[in-house]
Amino acid sequence: MSYSLVVLNGTNSGTTLRLDGGSGVATIGRHISNDLQLDDDKASRMHSRISLRGDRWHIEDCDSLNGTHVNSQPIEQSLLEPGDLIRIGDRLILFVDNASGEGVADVQTSVFRATTMMGRHKDLQSGGGLVEQSVSESMSRIVRDSAVLCRLANLLHQHSDVDVLIRSAIDALVDGIDADSVSFWLVAADGRLRCAGRWGDAEEKHLLASLAVEKGKAILIDHAGNSANDSAIDSPAPVGLALGVPIPGPQSCRGAIECHRTAKRGPFSRSDLDFSVVVAHQAGLALENLEHRERLELANAELRRRLSSQNRLLGSSSAMKHVVEQIGRVGPASSTVLILGESGTGKELVARSIHDMSRYSAGPYITVNCAAFSESLLESELFGHEVGAFTGADRRHIGQFERSHRGTIFLDEVGEMSLPCQAKLLRVLEGHSFQRLGGNEDINVDVRMIAATHRNLPEMIEQKRFREDLYYRLRVIDIKMPPLRDRDEDVIELAAMFVETFRSQMGRGPLRLSKAAIGALRNYRWPGNVRELKNAVERAVVLGQGEEMEVADLGLPSIATSHAAAPEMMTLKEAEERHIKYVLDRCDGNKTQACKVLGIGRATLYSKLGTE
Repeated sequence: MSYSLVVLNGTNSGTTLRLDGGSGVATIGRHISNDLQLDDDKASRMHSRISLRGDRWHIEDCDSLNGTHVNSQPIEQSLLEPGDLIRIGDRLILFVDNASGEGVADVQTSVFRATTMMGRHKDLQSGGGLVEQSVSESMSRIVRDSAVLCRLANLLHQHSDVDVLIRSAIDALVDGIDADSVSFWLVAADGRLRCAGRWGDAEEKHLLASLAVEKGKAILIDHAGNSANDSAIDSPAPVGLALGVPIPGPQSCRGAIECHRTAKRGPFSRSDLDFSVVVAHQAGLALENLEHRERLELANAELRRRLSSQNRLLGSSSAMKHVVEQIGRVGPASSTVLILGESGTGKELVARSIHDMSRYSAGPYITVNCAAFSESLLESELFGHEVGAFTGADRRHIGQFERSHRGTIFLDEVGEMSLPCQAKLLRVLEGHSFQRLGGNEDINVDVRMIAATHRNLPEMIEQKRFREDLYYRLRVIDIKMPPLRDRDEDVIELAAMFVETFRSQMGRGPLRLSKAAIGALRNYRWPGNVRELKNAVERAVVLGQGEEMEVADLGLPSIATSHAAAPEMMTLKEAEERHIKYVLDRCDGNKTQACKVLGIGRATLYSKLGTE
C-alpha cells in the first residue's frame, strides 16, 4: 500500500511527500536535508523520523525540543493509521492512504482549499451567495475546531484555578467562533448571575445568558432587529448575531456563556453554536472536578485535624516532657529510631509525631505490625513478591518498603521478626537494594525507618533470637516510653480528653468523672497503660447514666475500688512492710527485681522483712 504525508497549513501548505517503501525511512524537520522540510521555528533541525516496519509505518520523535504529537497526544514512538494528524510545532501534517479513492494530487488540491479562508466578497449585495461553499470548508472547520478543543481540554486539566479555567474557555470561544465579545456568567449563592469573566466589548446585561440558564438550552438569535422578549428563541435558523449556551452542573445549570457579533461581521452559524455547546460542557466538567477536589482537600484537612487532636501526645509529667523533648530533637533528623516500652504506652503516636516533624512528612506513613504475619508472609509484606513466588502468589505484590518510598515506615513489634527477615531488613538499613520474592530486579528506596517493641532485645540477643548487628543499627536513637503507672499526674488529663472525644462521637453520655472515679483512676496500676485507660473511659461513656461517671462504669478490677477507699491508720513500719510485699507480689516473688524497684540492697530487703 502507498502512503503520503500532506502539510495542512503554513506557507508550504499542500506540500506532499510520498513515502517510499523501498528506502523505508523519511525524515521531517526544519533543515533542508530532511525529506519533508518545515517552515516553522518550533521544529528542530531533524524533528521526527518515519520508518517502515513490516507493512506498517511508524513515527518516532528524534529528541526534539518541542516534541511530536499524533492526534494531539505527545509521543516518542507511535504506529500511524490513515487519517492521523501529526503536529510538529504549529504545522499540521496528515497521514494519507493513496489508495483510499483519491490521488495525491486531489488530496493536495482539497487540502489547499481546506486551509484557504473563504468569506463573503465585499462587493456582493446582502442577498449574494458565498464565494465558496464546499466539503473542503467543512474539513477546514473540523480540523480547526478539533485543534482548539484539544488545546482547551489540555488547559482545563492542567490548571486548578477557577479564573484560569474561565479564561481558557473564553479564549477557546474567541479562537473557535470569532466572536466580537464573550461573557462568562456563573450562578452565585443568591441565585443571581455574576459575571466571572469577559472578553471584548461585552455588556453588563445578561438577558440571553439568563434565558439559557432558565431553559437549560442553547439559544441562537435570528437577527439583530428583534427585541429582548422575542429575539431569544430556540431558533432552527442556520445563522444568528448572538448566542447563549448553558453551563451544565451536577444538579442544574451553574451558569451560561453569552457571545455577540456586530452585523457587519456576519452572523454566527449553527456550527458556531455546536462548538460553543462543547466548550460550555468542557468548562462545566472542569469546574465540577475542581470543586470536587477542593471538597476532598477540605475533608482531608479536617480529618487530619481531628486525628491530630485525638492522637496527640498528652502529659505534663516530667517523663512525658522528656519524651516530647526527644521527639523535637529527633524528628528533623533522618536517623533510625527505636521506641521501647510496654504495650499501650503510645509508641505509635511517637512514631507518627516523628514523621510529621521530619523532611519525609509530605510522603507516605506506613505501619506494619510484624507480629501479625507469619515468617513468609511478613517478608512478602515488607519487600513484595512476583507472580509464582510461592503457592497462591497469582499476582505481583508491591511491598510496604516500596510503598513508603520518600516517606516513613513504622515497624511495630520488630522483636517478633524472624532471623532471615532480620537479615534482609539489615541490608536495607545499610543502604543496599532489595528484591521482591521470586524476582531479580534490584529496588532502591529512600525511607525513614522507625521501629518499636515491648520486648527486651538485649535478652533476646543473648538467646540468639535477635541479631545484635540489627539491634545496634535500629538503636541509633532510642526513646523509652514510660508506663502509665509512673505518670500519675497524666492519668486524669488523659481521661478527660478521652471523655470529651467519646462524648462528641456518640453525642451523649456523662459530662464528667465523679470524685470516686477520679480516685480509682489515680490508684489503679494500669497494666494495659494508655490503651486500657482509653477503653475504660469509652465503656464508662457508653454505660454511664446521669452527668457523672461512677467507679462501676469504668469496669476496673476490684483492686481499684479498694485503693480508692480512704487509707487505713497504720505505723510507718507497717506501711513499709505492706509496700515491700506489694512490690514482691508484682514482681512474682523475684527478690532481685524487687530490690531494683525499691532501690535497696538484698540484705536490706531481708532485714525489713525480718527474714534471713
